[in-house]
Amino acid sequence: MPFTVDLEYTAFCPQEGQPFTEESFARRSAPFTFEVGEVGLALVDLWNLGWDDGPVSETFGPDLSFERGRSHALRKRRIVKEVIAPTVDRLRELGVQVFHCNHGRFLEGYPQWQTSTTLQERQAHWERANPSQPDVSQVGGEQVGGEARQERGWHAGWREEHDELVLKSGWGMRQYRELYPQVAIPEPVRPQGGDLLVCERDQFRRLLAEQGVRVLFYMGFETDACLSRNPAYGMARMSGADCLCAVVRDGTTTYEAAETLAGLWRTRAAVLDIETRYGYSVTAGALVKAVASATPSQALPAIVGEGS
Repeated sequence: MPFTVDLEYTAFCPQEGQPFTEESFARRSAPFTFEVGEVGLALVDLWNLGWDDGPVSETFGPDLSFERGRSHALRKRRIVKEVIAPTVDRLRELGVQVFHCNHGRFLEGYPQWQTSTTLQERQAHWERANPSQPDVSQVGGEQVGGEARQERGWHAGWREEHDELVLKSGWGMRQYRELYPQVAIPEPVRPQGGDLLVCERDQFRRLLAEQGVRVLFYMGFETDACLSRNPAYGMARMSGADCLCAVVRDGTTTYEAAETLAGLWRTRAAVLDIETRYGYSVTAGALVKAVASATPSQALPAIVGEGS
């Protein structure tokens, strides 16, 4: 069941008939034809922070139980409900393999964990999640000269001060301890049926080989971090592992700041970076329409809109 989809990219090289200026570095597209069976949908770090049934920190209460602010959590919730969930449901119906890429501690409670991992992979995950604590009295310290020791202390000092100013480490650690044990995948996009769960690089590559998947469409968060650069399942890793990767750009976002929030400029820049480094982009509506064309007898419901 082949289908053709226009994948988009941004070129930074001369274009015929156009001046070689930044104004010419516009998004363009090229057609690609795939078989439905070789396509997978990678859902990255979909968490229920900010949802009605989501985690609430005992220390901070509901108003501060977010990673990076209420507006960020609510934007992700809207994207999950309005774009990601209907896209996943439709593509699953059309035969596209769904992969839930997430932290193992958030995945191991779902029934698909057993069918997605081998005994050896589960054992390795348990050992990573429960590392043995070394006896610090038996660990020898590195001996360095006084000047080197002083220089190292200066560098560590300003780094710690910067981290405290930007992230407030004490707040972050309490947030991690109190919220993360409660994190789950939001109900509209929880694993179903033959979905597969991914938490490690080698496990992901094994599953891709077994399923015959070599084209991955990514949705989820954060665009410029876990989705693009996560060492286990991000686009940077998988585009170097014989996979063609594309981000569904209306199905993702990342942290914004006061200067970038109005135009979601950090998200837009992250998509641009993906288009120039790791692969392509597409909208949810265009992807669903293209895959549905492989089975024209199935009508396409009007639940996924064309994003920017």
